[in-house]
Amino acid sequence: MKRKITNIRLKWMIGLLNLLPVFAFAQQKPVTNTAVMTDSSLIRKFDPKSFLESKVDKWNGTTKKVNLIAGAATIYGDDINSTPVSDVTNTVAGRLTGLYTLQSSARTGFDVTQLVLRGQSPLIVIDGVPRSFTNFNPDDVESITVLKDALSTSMYGMRSSGGVIYITTKKQSKNNPFEINFGAEYGALQNLFTPKFITGGDYARIYNEAQLNTTPGSTPVYSDAVISAYDNNTNNPFLQPNNNWYDLVYKKNSAQKRYHLGVAGNSEAFKYYASLEHFASDGNFVTDDNNVYNTNNFYKRYNIRTNAEINFNEDISLQLNIFGSVENNNQPGGYALSIMSQVYSTSPLAYAVKNPDGTYGGTASLTNNILANTINSGYVMTTNRTLNSDVALKYKLDDITKGLWAKAGLSIANYYSEATLKTKTFAIYYPTISGGAISYTKSGTDSKVLLGGGSSEVTDQLKQTYYNFMLGYSRDFGSHQLDLLGAYNGDNSLSSGLLSNGQLNNILKTAGLSAKYSYNDKYFAETAISYSSFNKYADSQKWVFLPSVGLGWVASKEEWFNPSTVNFLKFRATYGLTAKANLSDYFSYLQRYSISGSGYVFGTGQTTVGTAVQGSLATTNVGAAKAKKLEVGADAAFLNNKLNAGLTYYNNKYYDLLISRPYASTIIGADYPDQNLGENRFSGIEGTVDFMGRSGDFGYKIGVNVSLQKNKILYAGEPDYPYSWMYTAGQASGTFGYQSIGFYKTGENAGNTPTLLGYTPVAGDIKYQDLNGDGVISSLDQKKITSDKALVYGGLNLAFNYKGFDFSALVQGVFNREVLLNTAYMLALNNNTGYVLDYTTQNRWTPSNQESATLPRLTLGTNLNNNVSSTFWLRNGNYLRLKNVELGYSLPAHLVSRLKIKKLRFFVNGYNMLTTSKLDFDPESLVNSFPNQRVINGGISLTL
Repeated sequence: MKRKITNIRLKWMIGLLNLLPVFAFAQQKPVTNTAVMTDSSLIRKFDPKSFLESKVDKWNGTTKKVNLIAGAATIYGDDINSTPVSDVTNTVAGRLTGLYTLQSSARTGFDVTQLVLRGQSPLIVIDGVPRSFTNFNPDDVESITVLKDALSTSMYGMRSSGGVIYITTKKQSKNNPFEINFGAEYGALQNLFTPKFITGGDYARIYNEAQLNTTPGSTPVYSDAVISAYDNNTNNPFLQPNNNWYDLVYKKNSAQKRYHLGVAGNSEAFKYYASLEHFASDGNFVTDDNNVYNTNNFYKRYNIRTNAEINFNEDISLQLNIFGSVENNNQPGGYALSIMSQVYSTSPLAYAVKNPDGTYGGTASLTNNILANTINSGYVMTTNRTLNSDVALKYKLDDITKGLWAKAGLSIANYYSEATLKTKTFAIYYPTISGGAISYTKSGTDSKVLLGGGSSEVTDQLKQTYYNFMLGYSRDFGSHQLDLLGAYNGDNSLSSGLLSNGQLNNILKTAGLSAKYSYNDKYFAETAISYSSFNKYADSQKWVFLPSVGLGWVASKEEWFNPSTVNFLKFRATYGLTAKANLSDYFSYLQRYSISGSGYVFGTGQTTVGTAVQGSLATTNVGAAKAKKLEVGADAAFLNNKLNAGLTYYNNKYYDLLISRPYASTIIGADYPDQNLGENRFSGIEGTVDFMGRSGDFGYKIGVNVSLQKNKILYAGEPDYPYSWMYTAGQASGTFGYQSIGFYKTGENAGNTPTLLGYTPVAGDIKYQDLNGDGVISSLDQKKITSDKALVYGGLNLAFNYKGFDFSALVQGVFNREVLLNTAYMLALNNNTGYVLDYTTQNRWTPSNQESATLPRLTLGTNLNNNVSSTFWLRNGNYLRLKNVELGYSLPAHLVSRLKIKKLRFFVNGYNMLTTSKLDFDPESLVNSFPNQRVINGGISLTL
């Protein structure tokens, strides 16, 4: 039977394509929904019955949690909206099993959290399309699902081994046929760690001590009179300056704000969600009001999203998603990272910030005044533009056979980043004293930021085209349910790296089939196969075949099962193959040559002739890395489904990993190519416990998730080492270095104790164990110094509500974690002048503090002995953090309804509120120029 597409519905499509879904909604017949907005979301949140019925997003579809056998875990928009951050990746810490997170920097606009899924780098997918852009409005998120096993990721082909972070954005209103949501927030930011620099007389004494340790008998740079002047604050501030560079240019506090507007609707023929968002963070540096431009490292963004679906008739529907973003990342013309590098590496006594006449100070060798570099060097503005558009047409083919459907989708993404450099120079004046007279010498020139001046350059670019064709069949036959899906998709992308080198696109293609069968929602069987390719591999390696299978059994549905104690019990298992292509491979099976600039010399002259030089040896045997993944688990519910628990064991063997043979001969004069030889294993246990319910007006939910992860290198292509401790294979991945055994004592030297080859130790230097007993500390004495203990991480989630009040909190923890500190930040004066902080000098080795010292003696410059990797610099990296907390209040419905308002809520929330750790600094960002920050945020949300 043919279906007609009416003119009215064509108008709806035109309205959709013009991004005007709100006006098109007026033509729709609304879906009847009598839910009460002020409480319905909380009822769902704390209703035990809805927990097992909740939806889990996966490859182009959803599955009820109760029927899920593949390895996946999901959180929802309500779980993350309480986190006041700019990037979606910062909302998931401690919430999902198997997902380890690390935020190593809070630099404004560059604060993305690193995500590691069961030891691997996952693929990020947004609404079914592989994409990496996550700087968007958290309110847009419907759910975030981690796909962890072979069965759930099979259809991602050559990008399946790392697992998938599947983000689904909102598509429609939930509670009403039409609603408008508005929110405004303001947050105060504060560093979790503020470095304490040693200045004045204390710095001078430390410098003299390091000088004498390095060059015994030398004349101290700072005399007793100078040190006394610093101590008594009688120093000449221009000739004997004393600065805290950090406090001078880095603000103690900063602020952020966010405004967002959302419009959503839900009718029989038209569903849509649209949002606008503005987010701004004002940056960390001080500024100068005399500038007519902003030199701070601020970040601003403007996002727009429209998701819409129109049903032309009972059979044909069209989906259109459009997302656009403009980001502005600003920084001083001296560049943020360079300025902070100066702050750490410059002596506080080096030069006066400003001279008596207000000019910038410096020295003949230090001409880059830190304050001037921050506020008087102009600015650099980086503008990022992102535009993504997805369109999909679905056709139900029930006229052929019930349950048959076809869908075709096309997605186009463009990302463009351009830096505008409006930089300027400045002059410094340094003093010279001659015969008691002081004169100042100019170095450098002063310039201005001119209108229309400066330059611009493209810093990054991405073009992506993704298509996906699917044919599916879903039908129930009594107690039997069958779902079949065939898919073919391709991803064609071109990044700035490829563009700059004039290289060809990366093209990935995958054809796949999946079949799911269930009987009476009691027995489940699922299988999937995919055939995937990467265009830059040789023909023999271009395609891989990836099968997977899963089985599930809901034992609680058996007639003999007594559900009075255990209300629900399900067992599940999956096994399959996955793969991961090396997208940086560029036709390594072809022998490549480059033109040498130096060339060769012919004849008796010195003139060179340019010529071709052979690159790495070509190989036709390089292909995708692969993995065999096994997962088994069980899910159960108790106490009338109020208590839910899940336990999962996984064992993933990764093989054909790309490694370079360290023992490959160099006699042929060419580099050997990487080869698919490496093998390792990641295994672990993941558990969840959730307890929830309601009692009258009080709702509660307490959830715990714990992940235990181990890894082991099985094969690393190593040569025959003389000692067992030199092998990486057979151990967990980690860092190699020396075993420290205290400090050298007076009288110990190369003649009577093992020392580092080529170095003459002095009392107070770190002493290392001579593992092989040959009397010399060398690479033969290096072993794996990090632990083989299983990494443990997880979170505790709390949520309560009583009438209009709601409260939620998240505690995140990481255990059995070790960190190797960067010696550049831990050894004072390692560059001869800077890095003199409290933690780099406290309890150092001195002749009077030999037994209890925890740091080596002070020296000037790089100490070859103390700077090497060793157990001395290993620290306990465990931490427990109150990651997120929120308190909110929603005004009673009978009050706000008079103003035609469905919901009005006030809230205050916090991020990184409290941390327990044995480290002297933040356990994630460690010693970083831009350490992680605490955010205290408040706002209002309104629903009409």
